[in-house]
Amino acid sequence: MTDKIEIDNGQVFLDKENKINDYLWNPDFNPVPKDLRKWGAASFTSLWFAMAVIVPTWTLATVGLALGLSWTQVIIYMFLGNLIILIPTIIQSHGGARYGAAEPQLTRSRWGIYGAQIPSWIRSVISMGWWGIESFIIAEAATYIYLVSAKASSLKTLVAYVGPGTLPKYFPTVFWTIFVIVIITQLIIFYISPPVKGQNPLRIMAKIAAPIMVVSFVIMFYLFMSAGKFNFTPITTYNKAGAPLIVQLAFINSNVAYWATMAVSMPDYTKYAKSQFSQTVGQIPMPFIMMAVGAMALLGAGASISAGWLHVSSSAGFFNYDPLELMALYFPSYFSIPLLIAVIIGTFSVNVFANSIAPGYDIANTYPKRLTWFRGIVIGVIISVLLGAYTAYSTSVYTYVDGWLLAYGALLGMVEGIIVFDYAILRHFKLNIRDLFRYDGIYTFLHGFNPAALISGTVAVIITYVYPWGISKAYIFQLLYDNSWITAFFIAGILDLLLNAFWVIPKYGKNQIGSLKSGYVDPETQSLFDAKMAASSGKK
Repeated sequence: MTDKIEIDNGQVFLDKENKINDYLWNPDFNPVPKDLRKWGAASFTSLWFAMAVIVPTWTLATVGLALGLSWTQVIIYMFLGNLIILIPTIIQSHGGARYGAAEPQLTRSRWGIYGAQIPSWIRSVISMGWWGIESFIIAEAATYIYLVSAKASSLKTLVAYVGPGTLPKYFPTVFWTIFVIVIITQLIIFYISPPVKGQNPLRIMAKIAAPIMVVSFVIMFYLFMSAGKFNFTPITTYNKAGAPLIVQLAFINSNVAYWATMAVSMPDYTKYAKSQFSQTVGQIPMPFIMMAVGAMALLGAGASISAGWLHVSSSAGFFNYDPLELMALYFPSYFSIPLLIAVIIGTFSVNVFANSIAPGYDIANTYPKRLTWFRGIVIGVIISVLLGAYTAYSTSVYTYVDGWLLAYGALLGMVEGIIVFDYAILRHFKLNIRDLFRYDGIYTFLHGFNPAALISGTVAVIITYVYPWGISKAYIFQLLYDNSWITAFFIAGILDLLLNAFWVIPKYGKNQIGSLKSGYVDPETQSLFDAKMAASSGKK
């Protein structure tokens, strides 16, 4: 069947039934048709509310205090870090909204039709690591509901054991039972919401979860503040001088890395966008949401100290601040139980959107002929259980920041640097949508791999990891690692741009034309955009 391409309002539409190569295509990967691109700005804002108003965002603020930052530094840097990551997020989202394609297929234009599996698997493993952390929090909330309802006396014994790592140790049966239930529930949701049907159940879930979490966090914040008679000043007494520059940079990069998986993954959602305006405007509130939740967390922690609920002998003790535990211990049950249920709903929502959908696409992209999106999800859940990344979240502040956020931040910074420099600067946002699904198209490069991406990605990661790998403990390498996302982003992006422009495209580009100034594109794609521009000019 002959395929058709239509350009309308800056969006590209490929015939729904187009099927080019079995290995590179299945129904879940087909570009989204016009009638399923229904997500408006409100859908994307709701999505970010549903993902950002969660317990890890609340505790991320007190992680800043534990690192030695002042409370004002924490609030400013939470906003700055998330503003930084918003920029590549919107650029990456542009590809999904324009071409109706998910991230693994768009990535073929940067890494090659086979090489795309490398960044896809990087994103997949990291996302499923977060899946384990969020599932840990769901199980934690459910366990507290059980203790408040049926084991109040046992709950009081936990007063001396603060922090998120206590429940699996002291109440393992109920904790791991809930963990299994969480897995099964998510799989059911995924099964009834396949990509080929526009994933409307997930869009509806985001709109439901967002207001539930916002209202719940406001109530939780008010109860913490009222318990301390609205006296949050204890947090102002810690770290008045602020942290050293290198620690400040580490916290900024931790905030950048916090949503770095979504910066890669957003095309999996923006492919359903009504327009570029919808996805862009809908995502702009994200850094403001993060800053607001962080401020609520800090003020709530200060009020908890005033109330005598939280005992912190030094700033490092803020890592053990667990709002779920304080709710279970000190809130009346008629407040604590509904709020903990809301936490479960909200955390489950972010686990669906941020940590499960994207890995499903990534893993299925390994062998699209046999692996559907849902089968990819099942494999991803198995990976998450085996990875057990929640141990980093619950062990210590340095394990969480250095061993998790900064460590994977380097990998995703590398991936996102290649995305931004390749898509926005090298190609000027123009892709051949047909060739994303062809063996012999322009994205075959060298045997299906783009050597520019492979080389630049490897160099960026090695340089960034010099310090944690112990190759050198020089200050400059510590500085590069504490700026892991930014370091890897610029090294990989700039090197990829230069290698593509002066080597890969001239040698393996298959008739791609252009320059760094005009952008590189194949004649077929350029003619489509030129025709659309001429038609638009004629209408005027």
